[in-house]
Amino acid sequence: MRKGLSIFFISIAISACATSSGSLRERDSMNPLLALDAFGEFDALDPDAAVYLALDSQETRPLLDLLNIGGITGGQTGQLLDKTTRIAAAFYPKDAGKRFLAVCHGDYPNVLAALSLTASADWKKVRAWNNAPYWRSDASALSLALNDSWALVSDAEPFASATRAVTPREEFDAFRQGAAIAGWITDGGVSLNNLLYLLEIPIELYIQSAFFAVNKIGAQYEINVRLEIDSEEQAKGVVTLFSLARLFIGQNSDSESGTPALARPLLANPLEQSGQVVNMRSGAMTGEEVALLFNTFMLCL
Repeated sequence: MRKGLSIFFISIAISACATSSGSLRERDSMNPLLALDAFGEFDALDPDAAVYLALDSQETRPLLDLLNIGGITGGQTGQLLDKTTRIAAAFYPKDAGKRFLAVCHGDYPNVLAALSLTASADWKKVRAWNNAPYWRSDASALSLALNDSWALVSDAEPFASATRAVTPREEFDAFRQGAAIAGWITDGGVSLNNLLYLLEIPIELYIQSAFFAVNKIGAQYEINVRLEIDSEEQAKGVVTLFSLARLFIGQNSDSESGTPALARPLLANPLEQSGQVVNMRSGAMTGEEVALLFNTFMLCL
């Protein structure tokens, strides 16, 4: 597996991802990679993912080097990230048939990549459901489709197969302004509750929507979370529960390192409520802390 990855990343020096189509008819009638510029940021992703996110890969490069996505670390994809400007990605539940799909925009040496992949015994050129060609390495559990400007990367077929385009809630654009990484969660809070359990925060959430954003503050980061709860009364209860959790965490010094210790910077500030919406703003966090939180959250899907 490592041999396949090294051939891929060193020889190609490319592979990140970006955006594509809307309807099944549109996907059938045009080259999916050539069509990417014509559609929305998240349209190349299937609509049944648990988490969606978008990021500026240059702004977040130090952080990306620390992340582990689908078993692939940022340190292994350095040359890929060098040539990528922005990424939209989706992460799927364990029973979805795929774990991730990334759509990347950048400047990729398509001809050199094709020659390198052709020469590699680990990579085979195959066809997707829509007859579009892509490269597959079973040894690395990776699939890749690319042209000069776009690359699609997945652990399964890299082309979305659903008829519906992915559209974030209207409030998302305003929420993500200025963020280095931003995304939303669609599983009704299941993954968030799993994360809270691992952080040893004894709270269970029932939410309508959840947005998250990572903002770069100097050499550190700040995480913002926006939760829309089912009712204003329940939102009040969530704020009360988190206030108690903050008090408990402040008095409990047992967890000095590892995942539970992340609860302290995450709950450094009081939560704010506005109707059914609850906003959380973390304290300053290092890149290592943000990466540990992200990598842990990926295990909760």
